[in-house]
Amino acid sequence: ASSPRYVPADHPGDYGHYSHKISENRYRVNFNGNRRTDLQETRDYALLRAAELTLANDYEWFQIVDRETATTESQDFEPRLGFGYQRTTYVERSCGLVSCTRSSYPATYASTRFDTGRPVEKHSHSIEIVMGKGDMPEDGNYYDAAVVAKTIFDRL
Repeated sequence: ASSPRYVPADHPGDYGHYSHKISENRYRVNFNGNRRTDLQETRDYALLRAAELTLANDYEWFQIVDRETATTESQDFEPRLGFGYQRTTYVERSCGLVSCTRSSYPATYASTRFDTGRPVEKHSHSIEIVMGKGDMPEDGNYYDAAVVAKTIFDRL
């Protein structure tokens, strides 16, 4: 896929997809997201990788026999510092018994903001698939690999 969001992971805990061959036609497929990857994307990318593996191994369809989703929450401790200022003209009106006077002068307001961190949520999705050829069974969680790959790839 061409999206920089759909990439292979360097290690099993890193961002991206990875898979583990269990037997000739059985794989465990995982996709770990980062703080910009929502839960649905992690599921879609795991399905996309399952479809790619199925087609690469000369199979036509796959069945999901196990699935697991995990969400971890942590605190992003990357400090952020911000500065701001606003220039304006301050107008003052003073009234006495007979008349009013008006005077104006420039004013500058400054502000600072320091953010020590924010909560970060990361999702990972893991599926175990069994691949097959020929007629796809009617019952169960079966997917046509070519259709899945095209559908998800077109959305990237």
